[in-house]
Parts: sequence; C-alpha cells; structure tokens
Amino acid sequence: MNGIEVWEHFMKQDAIPLRNEQLHFLRQYFDEYKEMIARDIVQLFDEFCLEIEKKQTEGELGRMMLFQFSLLRSALMEGEPVYMLEAQDRKTMDQVQITPFRLNAKWIFNFMNSWTELLEQKRKAYMNQIQSHSLEAWLKEQIYPFHMFMVHAVRYAMDQIESLESLQQVAKEPLFDIRVGEYKDPEISESVYRKSENQRSSITCKGWMENLLEHAYIYEHIAQVDISGGSYRGIRLNYTRFEEVDFTGSQMQDSLLLGTRFIRCTCDEVDFRKSVMFDADFRECSLVGARLDDTLGTRDVMSEKHGTFFGIHGVRFMRANLSQASFRGAKIAGDFTYANLDGVDFTGAELTGSRMLQRDIFKVSLTEEQRQSVHWVEE
Repeated sequence: MNGIEVWEHFMKQDAIPLRNEQLHFLRQYFDEYKEMIARDIVQLFDEFCLEIEKKQTEGELGRMMLFQFSLLRSALMEGEPVYMLEAQDRKTMDQVQITPFRLNAKWIFNFMNSWTELLEQKRKAYMNQIQSHSLEAWLKEQIYPFHMFMVHAVRYAMDQIESLESLQQVAKEPLFDIRVGEYKDPEISESVYRKSENQRSSITCKGWMENLLEHAYIYEHIAQVDISGGSYRGIRLNYTRFEEVDFTGSQMQDSLLLGTRFIRCTCDEVDFRKSVMFDADFRECSLVGARLDDTLGTRDVMSEKHGTFFGIHGVRFMRANLSQASFRGAKIAGDFTYANLDGVDFTGAELTGSRMLQRDIFKVSLTEEQRQSVHWVEE
C-alpha cells in the first residue's frame, strides 16, 4: 500500500471505530451523571450572573448581548480542559476577556485522551508509515464530537438556568444569546438559548415561515404569535424555541425538528407526519388530535462518520395533552409521563426507550411487544 492507502486503512480500521467506541462510552457516562454535571453548570452560571450584575451596577458593563461557555484550546493542549464563561456587551464584544469562571471538562476529554492513547499504540503497528505529526494534526480537528457533549450538557441545564433569579436580574439587549463554543472562534459556537424581545406580528411571522427558508429559523426564539393553519411542510426548525405559539391545524409533514422546543404551545390537529424530531420538546403542550404518524424520534442514533449523536434525551411529551393523537408507525422514544393519553393511537409504533406512568399501562392500547418495550414509571 502507498502512503494514502495506508492512511485510509488506518482511518477506516482503527481511528474512526476507536473514536466512536470512546464516544459511546462518553454517551453512557453523560446519561448516568447528567444531573450532577448540570448541577455544576448551574452553580457556576449563577455565580457568573451575580458578578455580571454587580459590574453592571458599577457601570463597568452595559446590557448583555451574549454569554458563552468557551473551550480554552491552550488549556486543553496542556492537559487541563476547561470552559471559561465570558460575557459580551456592545463595548466588549471585540475585546480579549479572561474570567475566573471555569468549568472543568475532564469528564469529556478523558475519553478523548483514552482514544489518542489507543491510536498511538495502533500507529506503532504500522511501522512508521503513519507519522506522529500527521496524526497529531488530524487529532486537533477531532475535538468537535467530544465538545458536543458540553453543548448537550448546557442545553440540558437550561431549564434550571432560565429560572435563576441572578439571570433575571442581568440587564440584556433585546436579542440575547447563550452559546457554547471555542474561545474566539465563531465557527465553533452553537446557541443553546436565545431570547428575542423584538417579535414579529402573527401575520408577518406566518408569512416568513411559509417561505420555508432553509437556514432562517435555526436557534430562533418565536413567541406569542398565532400562526395556525399554516403551510409549513418540510420546514427546518432545528433548535428553534417556540413559546406560547398557536400552530392549530398547521401542515408540518416531513419537517426537521431536531431539538425544537415547543413551550406551552397549541399544536391541536397539527399534521407532523413523517417528520424527524430527535430530542424535540413538547412538554405541557396541547396536541389534541395531532398526527405524528411515521415520525422518527428514537434515541442514541450515531453518525459513524462524524461521531455525532441524535436523540440524546428522546422526545419529551411530559404533561402534554395528547388526547386522540396518532403515532401510527412512528419510531419514537418518548417520555409520556403525566401526559393525557386518552384515545392515543400507537398502532404499529416502535416505542423502545419510551417512558409511561404505571397507572397508564392499561389505559393505552398497546401490543404485548410494545408494552414490554416501554419503561413503566411508578409515581
């Protein structure tokens, strides 16, 4: 084999499979310890907000545009992986900032270190055909799939962060973002929370969304509008946050709803058929008569090529009104605890990984196979 063929063989047989194995281990660790991880994030964020409010009171900082958990690559290279919390107002957005608010990320990068150690052993078996400097350069590009677990962790902690009194007291610009990324690298930065005070009117918002613009809605915050009866088939709403929005009777078949949050929304009679909804959140929503047939929302689906996971938490329907909703043929890991399941149609649905209350075990019509695939929760 020539050099290119050796490298490709090394990637296919060793590097990628070993990376994905460690990512699966990291996924298991996160699932087991996510409450503890979230608690540490919330505590640090609370302390950070108190400091920001103090500086605003003293006139040192203006209204906030952005808070970011930033990976410090220099610290990572020194074996001390940390994320630094930084804040930006209009005056400081282009300035270098160093703050003492650091989040230890060894729980993530210990798995990357294990992978690199295994790879070094494998590299030696190739009798110097794989150069160490080439491998090191490639490994620097492989931080992203591991870093994504900090994105998952902060997203998971956002329920608690949103309710912090200290965050409420911070003065913010009309458009405010919380992001997770790499220090001073906007290319590696992902929004986990956005709040916009400048909302479109219902008519304008409905027209904007019916245009089905490919990338316009990602991370957006859309609140308190009536966009019912809309034609949104095939719309991409990945990580969009809807708050008290009325979708009644809308057409949303074949849509992409990865991580989409519907907060106290009305989705009665909405047609979601054949939509992809990994980690979508419908908690406390009304979905009376909604059609979710042939939807896809399973857990732990991995892109082997990129090392990224879909379905970290499953689809959340807790306390939602699903009366007369239909999930025929759906493949969905849903948390249905405390939801109204009157007349829900699960015919042909794959429910592996779903959760329901023990009291609902005979309330919903399921086959024995479906019943065995559900985790029944005692109150």
